[in-house]
Amino acid sequence: MKINGEDLSNIEKNVNEIEYYKSLTKIFKKNLIIIIIVLILLILFGAISLYKTNSEYNLNQKILNNGQKYEKSIYIKYEGKIYCNSFGDIYQLKDVDIDSFKTFDTGDYRDNYIAIDKNNVYLGNTTIPDLNPNRFKSLGSNYYGDGVNYYFLSDNYIRNEDISTWSIVKEFIIHFKKKQLYFYPFKKIETTKALKGIEDFRYLASDGEKVYYKGELIKDADLYTLKAVGKYNDDYFYDKNNIYYKTKTLDFSSNENLSLVRQGERTYLYDGLNGNVSLEEYIFDKKYIPYQVLGIDSAHVKDLLFVSKDGIFFYNSETKEQERAGDNIFKGKIENILPSVISDDKNIYYLHSYDILRKRRPSSRHAHILVSKNIGIFSLGEKKDWEKIKDIDSGTTGQVWKKGNKYYYFDDLGVSQAIDDVIYEIKDNRTLEKLLDIKYISTDEIREFVRDKKLIAFKGEEVSTASIKYKESHGAEIFLAVFLTTFFGISILIISLKWKAQKKDREKLEEERKKIEKQMEFWDNYYNNNEEEEKKEDEKIPTSYKSYDDEEEIKKEIDKIKPIVKNSDDIEGLKKREKKINSVIKNFNFDELDEEEK
Repeated sequence: MKINGEDLSNIEKNVNEIEYYKSLTKIFKKNLIIIIIVLILLILFGAISLYKTNSEYNLNQKILNNGQKYEKSIYIKYEGKIYCNSFGDIYQLKDVDIDSFKTFDTGDYRDNYIAIDKNNVYLGNTTIPDLNPNRFKSLGSNYYGDGVNYYFLSDNYIRNEDISTWSIVKEFIIHFKKKQLYFYPFKKIETTKALKGIEDFRYLASDGEKVYYKGELIKDADLYTLKAVGKYNDDYFYDKNNIYYKTKTLDFSSNENLSLVRQGERTYLYDGLNGNVSLEEYIFDKKYIPYQVLGIDSAHVKDLLFVSKDGIFFYNSETKEQERAGDNIFKGKIENILPSVISDDKNIYYLHSYDILRKRRPSSRHAHILVSKNIGIFSLGEKKDWEKIKDIDSGTTGQVWKKGNKYYYFDDLGVSQAIDDVIYEIKDNRTLEKLLDIKYISTDEIREFVRDKKLIAFKGEEVSTASIKYKESHGAEIFLAVFLTTFFGISILIISLKWKAQKKDREKLEEERKKIEKQMEFWDNYYNNNEEEEKKEDEKIPTSYKSYDDEEEIKKEIDKIKPIVKNSDDIEGLKKREKKINSVIKNFNFDELDEEEK
């Protein structure tokens, strides 16, 4: 329908579209404002964190540079307060009596983390309960007491596993304080007997009957036959009955042929009598014993291999279990030529660790993702074809060997000295003469030979591989994908709900418009019919007016008019609607509509 020459339906449609686009704009503006606010908060938090960190660092530097240190201890006095310098940070002692505060100095360096005042005993910055500082004394092996209560006080700090990452963040956000992540552990010993440290054992003590490791009871341990497995060992012991790892009893038979074999990050217990192997509490499968250890003291492998008649085994640090690398490839007795070079009755082999890396993206120049860590056993062929020529520096640097008319350098320096490979071919006579003539050669010279390609890495045939495979972590990518999906998903959902609501509004407006059109059409027809009837009536009336002589004639004329005016209320309502529509059209900005359509 047209009003004042304009199509009302098109105008309403354009108005609805404008409102729809405006609502979309509002939603995006709201989301943009939220993002900006979040970014501002993050920047503000980062700035405050940086300021707080710098302030703490500056205070720590002032304490270290200007504070009064208590002898060789970890304690420092600064501006009337006592601080503990440990864990790579500085912490204040609470409720300390400064006038009576002093370090607990027995001449043992392990006591430099203990202090007392007239009220308390302190371990680092922790107050130890139930100990009388006036009767406090050392009992040996990191045990202390006052004659009534006894404690194990460790001199090695550990991380507090009970503190979660979220609690650290929350503490910093709410209070702008760092949680203490590391502490010196301590343990109270529940005994009524006098406790004393066991000589030559760092963490063992006894009350004459029971034996304790770091304050924990070792069940069934025999004090009088207790021995350590090897030197410089704090965790493995045995007595006439059992073998122990810390406080755990291992399922081995006790004997005198126990030793610790170390390689890389791990230390294994090896039972030379029965061929058993354990890593801490984990015991290798006994059905494959006896095991023989390969790679001890090797500078080219990161872990050990264990050979039995049933195969070659290794410990998988990812699965925390023993795994089988493959069949036993060796013939007869296995002997060491060098820690990384071995032989059996027929062949010579060498051991070599290597990692397999994969590029994160095809376009990346660097390999970032660790796929696997491997220990390979490489064959050099039959040993009858090889001849040993010379030990270099008694074999601690390496050896020179000959095969056919070629000479080779067997290395014992390893990757820690930037010598990556085990076997090198000697490429020129001058280098060979130098290696053969001198008794000692520096590591720098060996590296120079490799760099100048006078020693060329030689690869044997890989005949067995112990492989630890790693799963690729997609944590960061998953988090980003979830974040973006959630953010845009919520935005799209809001837009969709708004659009549906506006669609319903448009449908209601369309229904109203159709009703108005029908009413307008009805009244147009009504007016036209009335005009025709009026013309006919006018033709019947001879004069422009008529006079009525009595009341009865007037009533008859009124009855004729009633059908015309009986819907007068509807007419007035329609006129009001028409005025409202005309007002909307009059005030509507058609130029703005044209610009939006463009």
